Amino acid sequence: MDMTNSPVLNEINREKLKEVLANGYPMSKAALAEMTGLDLPLVIRLVDELVKTREIQAVGTQSAGKGKSCRVYQYNPDCRSVIGLILQGQTLDWFLLDSLGMTKNQGQIEVESDRQETMRLLLQTMRRCEPSLCCFALGVDFEADDDLLKELEMASGLKGIIGSRMHFSAEGSGQRLRLKENNSLISFGFGQSGLSYSFVMNGKAQKDRLSRADEADSLPELHEENPSAELLQAQLQWIVNRVLAAEPDIVVFYAHPFFEQHRGEILAGLKRGYNTMPVPEVVIADTFQLDYEIGISRQAMALLEEFKDRQV
Repeated sequence: MDMTNSPVLNEINREKLKEVLANGYPMSKAALAEMTGLDLPLVIRLVDELVKTREIQAVGTQSAGKGKSCRVYQYNPDCRSVIGLILQGQTLDWFLLDSLGMTKNQGQIEVESDRQETMRLLLQTMRRCEPSLCCFALGVDFEADDDLLKELEMASGLKGIIGSRMHFSAEGSGQRLRLKENNSLISFGFGQSGLSYSFVMNGKAQKDRLSRADEADSLPELHEENPSAELLQAQLQWIVNRVLAAEPDIVVFYAHPFFEQHRGEILAGLKRGYNTMPVPEVVIADTFQLDYEIGISRQAMALLEEFKDRQV
C-alpha cells in the first residue's frame, strides 16, 4: 500500500507546510522541503494542491542562484473566514476573523425592530461580501432554542453555533487563565436571566445552567432587598453546592456586588464542604466581556476546523 497517498498522512503533511508558512515568510518549495523534512516531490504535489484550494498563494519569485529564480509561497489567511456575533439587548456586535483567528473587520448595529431579522440580514450580507465566510458563532442574552439556529443556518447557508453569555465566557475564561488539560473550571455570573453558571472541562464549556431551571434545587431569590439571615444562607449554600458537585480546579465569580460582599462566607462554606481536601482557587474577575469574546472566537474557529475536515 502506498502510504504517501494516505488521506490522513496527506493532511498531516499539509498541516506541516501550512504551519511553516503561517509564520509569514514566503518560501520556495525547496525551502519548504528542507524545513519540514518532507521529500521535494511530495512538497511540490502538496503545494500545488494547497494553491488550488487557495490555502496558500504564490507571492513572487526569488533568486535560486546561477541566474535562476524560483516561485515563493505564503499562507493565505483569507482563504476562509468566520464571524462572531454578540447580541446584548438591542445591540448586535460582530467581528470577522480570518483563518488564523485575526480580526479582519468588525462593527456594531443598533437593532431598531426585530432582532432575529437583523441577525439574518447581517449573515446574508456578510456571506455575499465575504465569499470565504464558512460559519458563525452567536452569543445571546436569552435562552436560544434549536429553531433559531436552524433558521439562521438555512437563511445564510453557514454552519453555526449559538450559546449563552456564560457558555462562551466560561470557555474564554479557561483560555485566558491557561487552564491545563484535564483541569476544570466553574464560573458564575449575572445576566438578564438571573444567575447562571457554566462548567469547563478539557478547554470546552459544557451546557450552562440557569438557576431558575434547577427545579429540584432552585436558587433562593437573589434580587430581594435586605434578605433575612436564613434566606441569605440558603443563597450562599446553593452556590457552594454547585461548586462541590462540579469539583473544579478554579472557581470564577464575575464581578457583582453579591459575590464581592459575600466572598468570605462562600469561601468558608467551601472549606467546610471540602473538609481536609484543598479548596479550589477562587477568582473574582472583571474580565467578563473579554472572556466572552475569547470564547466566541474559539468556538467559531473550532467550527472552521470542522469545516476544513469535511473538505478533505
